[in-house]
Amino acid sequence: MGSKRYKLTLQAGLWASLFCFVLISCKPKEKVVASVDDTELTESDAWVLMRHLGYDPNNTAEYDAFLKEWCENEALKKELESTDPELYRLVNLRANAFEGELAKFYLEEESLKAKLDTTVSKEQMKAYYDKHKEEFLLSDYLVKGLYLKVPKSADYKTFNIDQAYLLKNDKDLSDVNSYAKLYAENFYFNDSSWIYFTELSKDIPLTKYNVDNIVLNRSKTYFTDEEFTYFLNILDYTLKDDIPPMEFVSEQIKEIIVLNRLQQLKEQHGSTLIQKIKDKHEISIHK
Repeated sequence: MGSKRYKLTLQAGLWASLFCFVLISCKPKEKVVASVDDTELTESDAWVLMRHLGYDPNNTAEYDAFLKEWCENEALKKELESTDPELYRLVNLRANAFEGELAKFYLEEESLKAKLDTTVSKEQMKAYYDKHKEEFLLSDYLVKGLYLKVPKSADYKTFNIDQAYLLKNDKDLSDVNSYAKLYAENFYFNDSSWIYFTELSKDIPLTKYNVDNIVLNRSKTYFTDEEFTYFLNILDYTLKDDIPPMEFVSEQIKEIIVLNRLQQLKEQHGSTLIQKIKDKHEISIHK
C-alpha cells in the first residue's frame, strides 16, 4: 500500500513538473528592441526607462532617439570594460552609489504622496502668477488659429474650402470641419485656447516664409507643395518675450505649487523617514 502511494505521489510530482515546464516553455519571450553584444534591452524595460527619462514611447522619433542613445551608452560601457577594467570598476562603484540617491528620492516621493495636498485653487494659482510673471516670459508666439493640411490630390475648390477657411461666415467652420474629417492629414482649430505657433505649424514647410510677418499680420494664407495643400488662418497672437495669459500656464503653475509642497514635506519629514528605513535593516560598519 505504501509503495503504491509513493508511486502515485511520484507520478503527481512528475506531472506537476512537466506542467510547469510546459507553461514556462509556452510563455512568450519578451521582445528585444536593442542589444549591444550580449546585453539586451526588452521593450517593456525600454518603455519604463523612457517614461522616467521624460521621453514619449508613442513618439516614433523619441523612441528611435532613445534606442540610439541606449546603444551608444552600452557600447561605451563595453569598451571601457575591455580597455580599462580598473576605470570600469570605478564607474560601477559610482553608479551603485548613485542608486542609493535614486532609491532615497523615490522612497520619499512614494511615502509623502499620501500627505501631499494636490488641490490648488484658482486664487492660489493667480497669486503665484501675479508674483512670478517673469518666470513665464515667452520665447515663441502664442496664437489662436486654424490649420488644415490635405493631400494635393484632394479637391478643395469644389467644397469652397479656399474661402471657408477664412471663417467669415457662421457656417464656414462647420464646412471646414466636415471636409477635414474626410480629407485632412492634419487639422487644428480652437479659438478659446492658445497654442505655440511652432507647435501649430510643426509640419508646415515655412522655410520660404517670414514667420514674424505671418503671425504679426494675422495672415490668412494657403499654398501647395509637391504633396499637400496647407491652409493657415491666424486669428490672434501674443508677442514673443511677452507674458502669456494665466490660463495658458495654469497647469504649469499648479505643478510648481504641488512640487513646492512636496519639497517642504521632504524637508519636514525626510530625515525621520530615512531613520525609520535604517532601523528596519541590520547595518554594521567594520573598522
